[in-house]
Amino acid sequence: MKALLLLYSKLIHPNRSELYRNLERNMEVLNRIIGIDSIYASISSHFKDLFDKFPEVCFVNNLRDTSVFGAYKGLRKLRGNDVLLLDGGVKVTRDLLLRFIDKVHVTVGVFRERWAGIALVKMRDLDYVVRSLEKNFEGTMMDAFRTLKETYSIVTEFLDLEEDSGMVILDIK
Repeated sequence: MKALLLLYSKLIHPNRSELYRNLERNMEVLNRIIGIDSIYASISSHFKDLFDKFPEVCFVNNLRDTSVFGAYKGLRKLRGNDVLLLDGGVKVTRDLLLRFIDKVHVTVGVFRERWAGIALVKMRDLDYVVRSLEKNFEGTMMDAFRTLKETYSIVTEFLDLEEDSGMVILDIK
């Protein structure tokens, strides 16, 4: 299994240092569960300083600076693996990650009917997720996951995450 972090410029505001503190905590959790050699990040040019901060992470260029395009670019690189997809603005815990890793189908965390910043994409469904993202470059991640379910009939489980799940859930586009 690989982990793909999505980092785009909207996450920087209002506080870059807070984002980086959360990112460091997330990296510690991911390192313990998945392993440092399995962590990738899809980044825009606004995050060039991360090359020095996290030299062990493999970076993918997110040219359009959106979560959808970042996921598209990163997932294309990670074909042949199960991928835990994480928005960079979300704070994760060990328990939350383990809830997703145990799932059989494509699993998407939702909060009040919007993407909560976490999803597990199974290897067998990865190509279909990439195609769904291609069709939704101007849309949201939820649009892409709905396309996956409706167009390709891929079994997609939407987990409703409560506010007390330990995650910081942003207004993710």
